[in-house]
Amino acid sequence: KLKTDYPEVEAVAPMTTIRERLKLNDNNVNGVEVAALRTDTSFWKMLDTKVLAGNPEKYVEGSTNIVITESFRNKFFAKENPVGKIIYNVPAYGEKSSYLITGVIKDLPSNSVLRAEIIMLEKSRIEVLNKDQSGNYSQNYILMKPGTDVNRLADKINKWYADFVGDKNRYQFEFQPMKDIYLHSDFAEYQDVKGSYRNIYILSGVALLLLIIACVNFINLTTARAVQRLGETGVRKILGAGRRQLIFQFLSESILFFVISTLLATIIYQFSLHPVENYLGHTLAQTFVSNTYLFVTALGIILLISLLIGIYPAWMMSGFNPAATIKGKLFTRHATGQGFVRKSLVVLQFAISIVVLIALIIVQQQVSLMKNKDIGFNKSNLLSIGFVSWGNKGATFKNELLHQNGVVGASITSWTPTYGAGYSSKEIDDPNHAGSKIKVWFINGDLDLAKTLGLHLQSGRFFDKSFATDTLTQDSLMQMDSSHYVAAASAQSSLITAYTAKVLHINTLGQPVKKALTTPVGIVADFHNESLKNPMEPTIIISENSPSYGGMLIRIQPGSEKRVTASLDKLWKEFYPERLLEVKWVDDMLANQYKEESKLQELFTFFSGLSMFLAALGIFGLIVQDTAQRVKEIGIRKVLGASVGSIVNLFSIDFLKLIIIAIAIASPIAWWLMSKWLLDFAYKIQINWWVFVMAGLTAICIALFTISFQTIKAAVANPVKSLKAD
Repeated sequence: KLKTDYPEVEAVAPMTTIRERLKLNDNNVNGVEVAALRTDTSFWKMLDTKVLAGNPEKYVEGSTNIVITESFRNKFFAKENPVGKIIYNVPAYGEKSSYLITGVIKDLPSNSVLRAEIIMLEKSRIEVLNKDQSGNYSQNYILMKPGTDVNRLADKINKWYADFVGDKNRYQFEFQPMKDIYLHSDFAEYQDVKGSYRNIYILSGVALLLLIIACVNFINLTTARAVQRLGETGVRKILGAGRRQLIFQFLSESILFFVISTLLATIIYQFSLHPVENYLGHTLAQTFVSNTYLFVTALGIILLISLLIGIYPAWMMSGFNPAATIKGKLFTRHATGQGFVRKSLVVLQFAISIVVLIALIIVQQQVSLMKNKDIGFNKSNLLSIGFVSWGNKGATFKNELLHQNGVVGASITSWTPTYGAGYSSKEIDDPNHAGSKIKVWFINGDLDLAKTLGLHLQSGRFFDKSFATDTLTQDSLMQMDSSHYVAAASAQSSLITAYTAKVLHINTLGQPVKKALTTPVGIVADFHNESLKNPMEPTIIISENSPSYGGMLIRIQPGSEKRVTASLDKLWKEFYPERLLEVKWVDDMLANQYKEESKLQELFTFFSGLSMFLAALGIFGLIVQDTAQRVKEIGIRKVLGASVGSIVNLFSIDFLKLIIIAIAIASPIAWWLMSKWLLDFAYKIQINWWVFVMAGLTAICIALFTISFQTIKAAVANPVKSLKAD
């Protein structure tokens, strides 16, 4: 309809990225897993590709056409021409299929949500559009003519669709530019390749804060070095050097430092690219050195920063009185403001470091909560087989599996942890808010699902095969006409969570629940069928006798992991020799839900350590400057009987005041920022007072260690030499 009735549309193609396992030859028993892009022949009109071999744009009838990328060819067909070869898939369900390799193309760019190693092409086909809105739906990509107003087109299409189905209050189509999918897509819940704008802001902010700390350090350490150059500066001024010349000299030195630092940083950057790409899981399409615009922009920013932060030390050092500098007097009564500026900068860099440290502690607490919180079922020693077609052998396979040593229980189910909240959902009237709807999720499995998961029964009973209403099949229900279906479905037994009973006001078991089409026979304790990022929703578990499709959950005895997995693999090959066996540990699957937060925790750990190191370096610069200026004072105090400890305390108190001010500034800022971050989680930690105390004490300890290192060195020096110092 889009292609025939809307001239703004040039082409339409369904495009979905999937994981596919391919058997490349007879020796390749288990096949290789690849990222595949499933689409139709309209693909060639949609995306720019460079064909390296074959004629893949010409579709060959008889089997699914496969186009492989250059890297895939080099990896698996390095010494032969793959065009024309027949390969097979290792299916999780259905029958084994043959694929014909029709061509080789240049690798798809890594900075794309359509990241794939092979393209699976099928012939374009027209599907029936039903007025009752039933049928197969998929995500489609649409090529628009240049200059098309997408919002206006969307309005036209949705107006037509509403008229077509005769219901203006139901589903509508949404359009989104392809470049927005990675960071802004609401459609990307189950998309592997997706990013987070929030994390980009967080990491960019941390990088900026680290740069600020480094700039503050440069200013403080440069002014600290000025003590050693007093004579030079004074002599230059007496010999006629003007202030402009001195400023130019000091700025040149600043730029030279930055040039050397940039060269070193670029070398380190190049060596770190490969580890970073391994950490991210994909190559970087653009890098600092491969993109001219990025390279020139970065150099311009570096030059600007070197000028901006070099101007203050240059201005200060060129402005001292010549007579005073020759005598070694850097700070006079006119320099009070300069000391204030340097101390303010120390406060700033420690405040930044404390903010990052507090963020690290809170991220660690939140990740720990999500990984360790009781989710209502026993995730330990629980295996999951991915969704497969069991045919008529599912029940027999399960019974054979239960006879294996170490297997405690098993269940075929349409829901496994981390794969959504259920196999279907239904909106029913919300008894708590008149006129509103509430979504109810349904989980479907065999009679043993609740026991295999380890759900806790609060009232009523679990499913039992002796009750006919516990063992209805979905196929039999779907074959009934509408009048008989409602009555049979309403009588079907179910288990509900305690939260569901509360929200839907279910006080009596064994009574049908209107609109939900079920009869609860038991109430189980609440469990989280989704990530802890999402709030709990009403959930109903229904049973099916011998499901023909779904995953399998297997409960095993602790310590029997190797024995059970070996038995499972052997049994699978007996029952399904041509099928893919995908086995995962449920606790690993659950932990993988929070991979993004775990990576954020790792990055904060690194950045927190780096920021504290830089802050300590800054305070080290100030203490070096102070001890250098007060070397005679230290010598006199020692001659008069002062101990090393008292001298250390003398210097420590002033700097500790700065750290306490930094803690007072950083704490409310960190609290506000992390409170905002936690809003994205339905279940989150409370930010406790001890987090700020811990961060503050850590900063104080680091500062004291840094201060003590230099002051002890000055305090133990020979007082005679100190008093003779120029």
